[in-house]
Amino acid sequence: MIYNQENFPKIYSERNLGITILIYSLFGLLGVAMLALFVALPLSIQLEHNSPLSSGEMIFDLIYFPLLLWGIWALYKNYQRQRLKKVTMISVDRYGVHHHQLDGKIQSVLYKDLEVSAEVYVSDIDRKTGTKYSPSYIFGFKNGKRIPIYFSTSENGLSYLPKNENQLIAHFLQGVALFCPHLKVSQMVYGFYFINPEIFELDKKAQRIAYLIAFVLVVIILLAIDLLLKYTKGFSLLF
Repeated sequence: MIYNQENFPKIYSERNLGITILIYSLFGLLGVAMLALFVALPLSIQLEHNSPLSSGEMIFDLIYFPLLLWGIWALYKNYQRQRLKKVTMISVDRYGVHHHQLDGKIQSVLYKDLEVSAEVYVSDIDRKTGTKYSPSYIFGFKNGKRIPIYFSTSENGLSYLPKNENQLIAHFLQGVALFCPHLKVSQMVYGFYFINPEIFELDKKAQRIAYLIAFVLVVIILLAIDLLLKYTKGFSLLF
């Protein structure tokens, strides 16, 4: 929907409950696995073939396990401190995008603070392509430097992933167009998130087509790998 400066609403993120539960579960399983590794591995080595503990092994245990407990306690206390900074909601309004933290503080990226790009061939609002080690994100410029503009966050090994992330981005871009019309948004940003730059709504047809093409490409690649294995190694993984 197209808004103007007078009726531009504030919208909020909607938590993706399924993904959130999955991430919490994986994080919990990882924690249990790491704990079991640090506890069970030294004990299994010491108790191999049902041999009794030697005096040296007992001294090791008296030093190792208290240090392990202290390390776990230190990690827990650090998590408790960082937990207060955990994002509980993301909102977009006429002023910008805001990250609401558990401690009540709000971290914001305001339209009025954004500047014209300080880099050649880079738009005022642009997108950084993700790599193997970092996800992609939208960025703008403030004080002559790039600043990331996040619409999903990750902290303490847990993530806040809104299911309406693309809607938040579209609303933010419309806010840029309304309140900072001098800023240029890269077409790559609109294209990647399937946002129609004329009406700032999601192009669901283009999104479905892109997902279908990606699925077909994955199937073709898997079939090609399977055929290659069949004719070079003599076995097939799929058939």
